[in-house]
Amino acid sequence: MQMESTNGGPPWFAYFPDGSVRLGGVPERLLHHPEMHRRGITLTDALKPAVVFRAASDKPAYVVKVLDLDTEELQIYERLLSDIDSPRNHTIPCDIYREGHPLLIMPYVNTLSSLVEDANRSPSQLLDMFCQLTEGVEYLHSLHIAHLDICEGNVIAALPYDAQYHPSVVARKIYLIDFNTSKQLRLGPGVQHAITLPPTQIPPPDDLKHFDPYSWDVYCLGRLCQDVIESYSYDGRKVPWIAQWYARWLLGKEQGCHTVCRCRPTARTARRMLFVIRFLLPVVELCESFYLRTRKRPAE
Repeated sequence: MQMESTNGGPPWFAYFPDGSVRLGGVPERLLHHPEMHRRGITLTDALKPAVVFRAASDKPAYVVKVLDLDTEELQIYERLLSDIDSPRNHTIPCDIYREGHPLLIMPYVNTLSSLVEDANRSPSQLLDMFCQLTEGVEYLHSLHIAHLDICEGNVIAALPYDAQYHPSVVARKIYLIDFNTSKQLRLGPGVQHAITLPPTQIPPPDDLKHFDPYSWDVYCLGRLCQDVIESYSYDGRKVPWIAQWYARWLLGKEQGCHTVCRCRPTARTARRMLFVIRFLLPVVELCESFYLRTRKRPAE
C-alpha cells in the first residue's frame, strides 16, 4: 500500500471505523474542507483512490484532485491556466485552491468515448476529434511540456449538457487532464533527446525504457486515435481509410532512438497533415464511392 506523503500531498486515505483503508471513500479532511463547504460541493467517492474525488450527485458536478508537490503538475497547471482563453489550449478550465495543501477543483464532464457515441459519427466529426487531440498536444509541445501519459483515461470531453452546467467549458471540446507525470523541458521538439519514461498506461513498443518525450506523446496520440476509431466503428460503421492511415502514421516505425526521434511526425506536422486530409476528404469519399460502384457493376 502507498504510504502517506511527507509533504502533505496524496495519498489522502479514507478509513472505515475499524481503521482499515476505504479505497473508494472520501477522507474526512475533504468532506469537512472549508472550500468544499463554501462551494457547496459534497464529494461522494473516489475516481482515483486517495488522489481524485468527485461530487457526482451535485449539479453542477465537480472533481477535486489532491496535487502532489513532488511532481510538476501544479506548475504546469499554473502555466496552462494563465492562457486558458487560447483556442489551442485544451486544458479543462479549473481552479487551484492554495490555502493549505493545493487542490485542483475542476468541472466533472464526460469521457472521450461518450463524445464519440453522442456524435452522429460522420467522417468529418471523426477527423475533428483527431484535430482537437493533435492541437492539444501541439500546444503543450509549443510550451516545451510533454504530457507523457496520453491515453483515453486522461482525456475528457464536454457534451452540450456539461456546458449548460459549467459555462466555462465548451460543448464538444476535448480536454487533456492529469499532468502528474508530465515534464517541462528546456529543449523543444526536434531538439530534445530521449529521456527515461515514467510509468505509463500505454506500454512502450519493444519494451523501450528511453524515448524522445515529444515523440512518445505522438506515439500515444496514435494509439488514442486508434481507440477513437474503435469506438466510432463499434456498430459496423465504415471508417475512412485515410483516418486509419493517419493513426498508423502517428505510430511510425520505432527504431529505438536515443537522441532526437525521427520515427514519427512531430505534433505540428501531424496537425498540418490533418488540415490537408480534412480539405481532401470530400474528394477521397467521392473516389471511394465511385470505386465501390464500379466494383459492384455487373460485367458486360
